[in-house]
Amino acid sequence: MIRRLPNAKICTLFVTHGCNLNCVYCFEKFKDPRKNMPLNLAKEIIMQEVERVKKSEINDALKIDLFGGEPLMNFSFIKDFTGWLLEQKLDMPFIIYATTNGTLLDEEKQKWFREHKDIFVLVMSVDGNSMMQKNNRGVSLEKLPVEFAYELWPDQPFKMTISKDSIKTLSKGLLSLARKGYLIDCRLAQGENWGKEDAAHYKRELEIIARFFMKNPRYQPPSLFTKLYGNILTANTPLQYCGTGTNMTAYDVDGKSYPCHLFTPIVLGKDDRENLAKINFHDPEALTDPACKGCKLDRICPTCVGYNYFMRGDVRTRDKSMCRLMLEEAKVISAFQINYYTRGKKSLTDEELMKLKASLKVYESVKDFSFESELINEIVEH
Repeated sequence: MIRRLPNAKICTLFVTHGCNLNCVYCFEKFKDPRKNMPLNLAKEIIMQEVERVKKSEINDALKIDLFGGEPLMNFSFIKDFTGWLLEQKLDMPFIIYATTNGTLLDEEKQKWFREHKDIFVLVMSVDGNSMMQKNNRGVSLEKLPVEFAYELWPDQPFKMTISKDSIKTLSKGLLSLARKGYLIDCRLAQGENWGKEDAAHYKRELEIIARFFMKNPRYQPPSLFTKLYGNILTANTPLQYCGTGTNMTAYDVDGKSYPCHLFTPIVLGKDDRENLAKINFHDPEALTDPACKGCKLDRICPTCVGYNYFMRGDVRTRDKSMCRLMLEEAKVISAFQINYYTRGKKSLTDEELMKLKASLKVYESVKDFSFESELINEIVEH
């Protein structure tokens, strides 16, 4: 079983800038297979992070995320790094993750990961059925060792990125995986030019998925459908996807540190740390889009500050083309949660009760809301 480390500091190591695929939504425009992280540098970084965790009042564990490119292109590093880390006998909980496209998982690598499955988790990207996978990532589903990943880490969701093309068949692709018992973590791709038709497609597909999981309770819904809209119950702060610049540090192949992987040269094409140092990632106001203040989605629509900076040069400025899609998502997901957690009037856990309370508030807020007023429509369109 995968260890959950809720108070872990996230340390991302770029083990390589190389990748063997070129996905349609990829934000890494400056890949270079010649750039790899030296093992000794990784050792130095990790020991520094261990000391920081020991002195931290917030963190008591370490999550190490080996990143690329495609991290399996530097498999020798992964083996040597993991062997060294085990020898250190760290006096704190830790886990190693790596997100992979799965295409390089040959028998040798599968054997090694099987032997290290208790401390190493592979997060495999699977974008739906074979057609969706082929269109998004250029490789068919049949080429991936999906069953191997599911066997070793059955409670680790597959990562599904929804592109402008695959959104039209989202339910077909997602449910084809769900019927096999796989867990799915799906998310809209950043950087797509989303429009009104996409929002309509998204609503329709989410409703199909919601009906399936209401009728088939033996299957576990995707994390998107059971997420906690916690910010609507708390302070008026922007909702982020992760702890960029606060609980997360990304180290490039040369050891330079960044708020997250989206601020690194493989994405931006330059070292922009001088400007990044001026941003206070601990200040919610510094991350809040002025155009979004007062919107009913303000506290339930997550923002990716890294992508904001990459696409628009400002961590605050959101992609307004996503507004309608996030509204439809909030309507469908909140309604689903209300029905899902109240069916049969069963007793609920504290976490489920909190999700139900939040979804009720979300639904009440957005059920009759639309982006058709002149002012808000102008914001959304521009």
